[in-house]
Amino acid sequence: MELGVAKLDGGEERFHFDAVFTPGTQAEVFDDCKDLVQSAVDGYNVTIFAYGQTGSGKTFTMYGEPGNEGACLRVIGELFHIVGHGKDRFDYTIEASMVELYRNDLLDLLSSGKAGASRKKLNIKHDPKSNTVAIENLTAEECATPEELTKVLERGNEQRKVAATEMNSESSRSHLIFMIKVLSINKETQERLRGKILLCDLAGSERLKKSGALEEAQTEAIEINKSLTALGDVISSLTQQQKKGNVIPYRNHKLTQLMQDSLGGSAKTLMFVNCSPASSNMDETHMSLKYATRAKNITNTAVKTKG
Repeated sequence: MELGVAKLDGGEERFHFDAVFTPGTQAEVFDDCKDLVQSAVDGYNVTIFAYGQTGSGKTFTMYGEPGNEGACLRVIGELFHIVGHGKDRFDYTIEASMVELYRNDLLDLLSSGKAGASRKKLNIKHDPKSNTVAIENLTAEECATPEELTKVLERGNEQRKVAATEMNSESSRSHLIFMIKVLSINKETQERLRGKILLCDLAGSERLKKSGALEEAQTEAIEINKSLTALGDVISSLTQQQKKGNVIPYRNHKLTQLMQDSLGGSAKTLMFVNCSPASSNMDETHMSLKYATRAKNITNTAVKTKG
């Protein structure tokens, strides 16, 4: 694949994006999107998510490896860099939560495995007046340092479900969502701004036949594709929201319900589409590029969240 051009089926089909990395370093990729962290501190809702087939590099893009950190750890570093520079004028409170969407069930990864941990159901609540989403009974931990926030991320990530498929021996069979909330209070005016960052490592998008999944894994694959279809429907509706009477189908799946205040509307959204260079994955790559093209067509006016 060349910059901006995907050669498919013996011909050429052009896909235009804001940036194309082939593959680019983790630092180069993050440098192109780190301004979104400042936006969250300034009171905006931000979503960064990775989409693509299993084995295409989504989890590496989001998490990386020791010495070659991905977007999540770089977001943490940039967030505390910004907070450090603004602490003379603002008081900041940073809270983190981590959920796994497995099949159609939400799991609190920060309470999972703890003795006496609450098993209360996680309910997604949307306030249409303020267009804010809250998850009832979800653990939120306040973090005062980048080390504390990193430990929260690591602890939640250890709980993620993985299963083997033909696409990848350590295939993630669920969506992993790391949420960081930032409250900024101006010391002089007492103005309060609330921002949020959703970092989403989506499950693999491959077709059931391609994955080779059997029995329980087959059910998992079906549910993954349902959720990604729902996300695609929301993206399509957002690109056509200027049409009179258009309803955005956020309620069609829990994935889109919990992303309702962070996708479209007043939010700022970045999508990484990860593609495999293997010719055997050409069809999956084509599907991923078309999916990303729809996402790129979303336009909205972002506003700060106050209060």
